[in-house]
Amino acid sequence: MLYSLVRPLAALAIRANYQHICISNTDRIPVDKPVILVANHPTAFMEPCILACFLGRPLYFLVRGDFFKQPFYNFLLRQLNMLPVFRMRDGGYRNLKNNYSTFEACFEALKDSKTIMILAEGNTIHEKRLRPIQKGTARIALGAFERFPDLEDVYVVPVGVNYTYAERSRTRVMIDFGEPLSARSYLEEGEIGSKSINQLTEDLTIALQERIVIIADPADEPLAEDLLRIQRPLLHLPTFPVINAAFEPLQKEKAITDEVNNTKAEAKTSWKLATTAFLQRLEDFKVSEFDVLGPKLAIVPTLLYLILGFVPFLLGYLWNLLPLGLARYIADNKVKDISFYTPVKWAVGIGAYLLWWIIWIVIFLTMSLFWAIPFLFVLTLFGYHAVYYEEAVKRLLESRTWERLSGKVKEDLKSQATQLLLGKF
Repeated sequence: MLYSLVRPLAALAIRANYQHICISNTDRIPVDKPVILVANHPTAFMEPCILACFLGRPLYFLVRGDFFKQPFYNFLLRQLNMLPVFRMRDGGYRNLKNNYSTFEACFEALKDSKTIMILAEGNTIHEKRLRPIQKGTARIALGAFERFPDLEDVYVVPVGVNYTYAERSRTRVMIDFGEPLSARSYLEEGEIGSKSINQLTEDLTIALQERIVIIADPADEPLAEDLLRIQRPLLHLPTFPVINAAFEPLQKEKAITDEVNNTKAEAKTSWKLATTAFLQRLEDFKVSEFDVLGPKLAIVPTLLYLILGFVPFLLGYLWNLLPLGLARYIADNKVKDISFYTPVKWAVGIGAYLLWWIIWIVIFLTMSLFWAIPFLFVLTLFGYHAVYYEEAVKRLLESRTWERLSGKVKEDLKSQATQLLLGKF
C-alpha cells in the first residue's frame, strides 16, 4: 500500500529533478512473465526509483541488507517492495544465511510472474564504467527452476542506466532495455551448474556493456566529459515530454566515448588542448555551448512566458524555499560519497515536502480554513513551474550575451566547436 501511495509524489519529484528521462526499448520486457531486470548501479538508489515510477508495473528490489537493521527501516523498506540481500562484509557468514528467505521470496515472485530488479554490480561507484557483474543474479534466475521445476521460463533483461551528470539536478537520464535472455536455455541438461551460472553472467555482462556509456580509461574522463558537453546541444530534445522513448541521445553519447576509447594517445592530447581552449573562450565570453551549436532560442515566446509566469514563479519559488533548501543543505553538508548526493537530496526533499504539507494542513484545519487546502496543490504545481522559469531566465541571459558578440567571434566559436564533433554526427 505504501508503494502505491509514495509513487505519485516520487514521480513528480523525479520529473522536477531531471530535464529528460529517456527510456528506450521497453517493448523488449516480456508482459505477464517472470522477469528480472538487471541494471548497472551508478547512484545509490535513483535507478530503481525512476523505473518504479515510470515503467508501468510494480517492481520488487533487492537492497543491501544492512539497511534493514533497525525495525522501523525494515518495516518501511519492505512496504516499498524491497528485500534484503546480505553480503559477507555486512556481517559475515551468519548474515549470509539470511539470504535464504530473500531468495525464497524472489522465487515466489517469479512464480507469480512478477518483476524483480537487481543492481547487479553489487556496489555503488559514481563512474561511467561497468564493474564486474555478481553471480547472484544468475543464481536467482536459475534457482527458480530448482524451486519450481514446472516454471516455463525466467526472462533476464539487461538495463543500461546512464546519466549525463549523476550528481547534478536538471540533467538527463538515458535508460535502455536489451533483449531478454531466456534463463531456461542456460540449464545444463535441466540442471544448474557452475557453467550455466558463469555463462549467463558473462552474456549479461556483454549485453549491459552494449547499452552503457563507458569511458574505459579513468584518465580519459575529463576529455570525454568535455567532448560530451560540447556536443550535447546537438542532442537537443523538446522541453516536454520529460519522459520519452528517445534512443538517439544514448546512441550518440556512446558513439563519442567509444571513439575516445579507440583513439591513440597523440590524438587525445590534441583534443585536450582544443577542448580546453574552446571551453575557456566560452567562459571568457560568458556564453554557453548551447548558443554555439544548439537551436536558436525563441526570444519573443520566452519573454512572454517570463512575463506571464512571474507571479506563479514567485509563489512557487517561495513555497519551495524551505523544503528544498533543507534538502540541499543536508546533501551539501552530510553526504560524503558523491554517489549518494542526488539520491539523498531527492529523498530528503520528498520527506521535507510531506512534512511541509502536513504543517500547513494542520494550520488550515486549526483556523477552519478548509477551502484553502486545495491551494496547496496549486502551490506545488507553481513550485514545479519555478524550476522551468529559472532555467528560462538563465538561457535568455546567455542568449542575449551571445547576440552581443561580433559576427567574427561567433563564427570562430562555431568553427572551433565543429572541429571537435565526434561520434559520426
